[in-house]
Amino acid sequence: MVDRAEVFRVADKLRALRGDKKVRVSVRRVRDALERKGSFSDVGPELLRWKAARNYQPVIELMELPDALQRRLGDFGKALLDEVQAHESRIRDGERRNFEVEREAYGYMLDEAGMTVDVLEARVAALTAEVERLRRDGATEADAGRTPEEVAEEHRRRNVWERGASLRALMARKMDEKVVPGAQEAFWQDVEREVLALLRKRGPMPAGDLLTNLSGNLLNRGADVEMPLSVGWLRFRLRALAVEGGSLVEKGGRFVPAEKGIEVMPEAVAPWLVDEAPPTTDGDAVMRDVRDVLARHGPMRPSEIVPLLPAGTTALARQFWSDGLDRFAKKMSERVGPKTYFHPLGDGRYAAGPEPEGEQVKRLRR
Repeated sequence: MVDRAEVFRVADKLRALRGDKKVRVSVRRVRDALERKGSFSDVGPELLRWKAARNYQPVIELMELPDALQRRLGDFGKALLDEVQAHESRIRDGERRNFEVEREAYGYMLDEAGMTVDVLEARVAALTAEVERLRRDGATEADAGRTPEEVAEEHRRRNVWERGASLRALMARKMDEKVVPGAQEAFWQDVEREVLALLRKRGPMPAGDLLTNLSGNLLNRGADVEMPLSVGWLRFRLRALAVEGGSLVEKGGRFVPAEKGIEVMPEAVAPWLVDEAPPTTDGDAVMRDVRDVLARHGPMRPSEIVPLLPAGTTALARQFWSDGLDRFAKKMSERVGPKTYFHPLGDGRYAAGPEPEGEQVKRLRR
């Protein structure tokens, strides 16, 4: 064993040499300078600890560069090493993901092979039964004896094979079928016609109500032409028809036919909304008061809003919500949006939104 302190002392002494005497600190030079030489295997680990502790970088130091430049080169080397290691890690991660994909594909191949084996086994059973039948027909009475159980088993296996073959043929036809060119466009034209008929009959409706009232045959056609209808998809298509010169007009989230005699009132308030104002709840009344507070005082956090609410609003909240205003921040987060009473600013505060549509209707009625 060698003394660690002695190894550090000798290494520091070698590193401090300058000019023509300057040398690289190595295991051999340190061992030669030790009083008790020791073995290379003993000196090597201690010298590694010294290099880590002293941040020894022989290539840079032997060039006798300024200390500041040496530190910058050392930092650059470390950063470069970290980047190389990160790049290699990304490569290994990509190879690992590719391996998982290949393994999953191999599993699918095994499953398909297993299904093929099952089909072949059923086919072999059916052919075996057929061979036995032919043998029985051409054999003597002594060789053709078969029990009723054997005959029934033969019919059962044959029926299983025939049903499986029919199912596979049907699935193959379904996979080969393609949507007829123009079928999707014809489908959307029928959707437009049915939507216009609903709007003329029932008045302005949002996309969700229109989807609910479309005929079942039309919904099934959507799946057949690879255009399954949903609220978002239907709203997107209807808004494409609500452009200038289109067949629809959208106001306040509702659609109405763009026909003569139906005009849209200013400020995004249509006449039908005045006659049929959407119902409000006690929760909406609370949120209206919250919006009024934000409109008067500016953006605020929920904890800052509650003390400014009127006493009647607090009592109404207790009647409407079982926990009152204890979870007020959560209730506000559930009611944010472009058409609600307020919207979040991203830092925990909320700002007053535009006057809600229902409030505009009430104002017009007054």
